[in-house]
Amino acid sequence: MNTTTRGIAEDLLLVLRRLNQADDQRLAHDPGPYGHARHALIAIMETGGWGPGHANEAIQHAMQEGCTLFDAMFATRADESGTAINGSRTENIVITEIGDELVQQIADAIGEHFSGDRNYWPQVMDADWDGTGGRVIVWEYGVEDWTFLARHGGQSDYSPIDYKPVPLPAGVWVEAVNHTALRVLPRT
Repeated sequence: MNTTTRGIAEDLLLVLRRLNQADDQRLAHDPGPYGHARHALIAIMETGGWGPGHANEAIQHAMQEGCTLFDAMFATRADESGTAINGSRTENIVITEIGDELVQQIADAIGEHFSGDRNYWPQVMDADWDGTGGRVIVWEYGVEDWTFLARHGGQSDYSPIDYKPVPLPAGVWVEAVNHTALRVLPRT
């Protein structure tokens, strides 16, 4: 994305933030002014080679974290090996320890991804029962097969919904412990 396009994208992100905080919340609706600005921003990001899914993820990250769109694009764009890609520059992301905050963000993303009930939300726990340590996400009330679907996507045997895998931060991967627990590990 060239500097002019990047500047326009950052300006649109600022407009999104202002619409989201407007006193008149009719401005923050999609469809509506917020939705139109968001779709315009996604279209601009598509001219820079971003797919609509990746663009949407970067916008959500920027809105939640309060960072620039450029930083959000860097933070959310990763290939399968956990390598964050920023234009022509490549930088390997190495995470040596998984902290509670990161695992909670992943648990929240899983709950939202599968439209979970906030009263029965995924919980973060220490994985001390099997001697391997680390952190796990436990969700007894998640959709059937959620531990597999979170990592691989697809359909549950009990639902016709076709789920995409849950996007994970670069340098992190997950493995199913059982049908209600997912271990979060650094990608080594």
